[in-house]
Amino acid sequence: MDTTRVKASPGTTSGRARRTLCRAVAAAALLLAGLAHGADDALVVFGDDNYPPIIWAENGEPRGELPRILSEVEALLGKRFTLQQSPWRRAYESALAGKGGVIGVSLTSERQKLFDFSDPIYDDNINVIVLRGHEFAFRALEDLNGKKLGGQLGASYGEAFDTALQNRSLVVDRDTSQIQRLRKLLAGRIDAALIGNGHAGLDATIAADPELLRNRDRFVALERPLAIDRLYLAFPKSMQAGELLQQFNAALHRLPRSKR
Repeated sequence: MDTTRVKASPGTTSGRARRTLCRAVAAAALLLAGLAHGADDALVVFGDDNYPPIIWAENGEPRGELPRILSEVEALLGKRFTLQQSPWRRAYESALAGKGGVIGVSLTSERQKLFDFSDPIYDDNINVIVLRGHEFAFRALEDLNGKKLGGQLGASYGEAFDTALQNRSLVVDRDTSQIQRLRKLLAGRIDAALIGNGHAGLDATIAADPELLRNRDRFVALERPLAIDRLYLAFPKSMQAGELLQQFNAALHRLPRSKR
């Protein structure tokens, strides 16, 4: 008896099974690709929807400095990006899950294990805001000990700050918007609010809310910022976006310094 295996013809059960398996593998590959690309093959980038004037959404459209920079780099790069906006923590976790990149992220040693980063896109001063009459000397993190701070959900304020949090030297009440944070400050629920993008960020936040606007003279930024926070575009290492980021950096540095 001939023991050579007979090759299955396209009409046999084995042939159909192989074709079914191939189709399933192809469908899975398309699904995975679709996670990081829009329907028109644009690269998906996640971002905050409520961090004016750096990045926010207005009537479903991206606004702010980071969307502007992304759009200008996109034109030079010859690649398209689809910016999907949501509260910051959800945006960050979507990128962490490998669904796309994330813009407006700070660089830490822990995040460097998870993401590949662009060159810095934007310098974002983080100021410590208090109510007038409640100012205090702030020269080092230790000066914040014993105070209840308001901060962004999912945000890092630098490695030294994060370490102090882990050691429970600092206490931070998290929320999803700077408006909420200043309202908490007005209500006496926190001692100080961490507000991004320097005085421009404070002014934009106050202007966006009638209650804050009525009380604008009550808010004071301490002289020393908590941090000068550099913001980046990053992709999870699973996406192997190193070459894309090199191209992005080259295009970024072609922009005039005044535009970034």
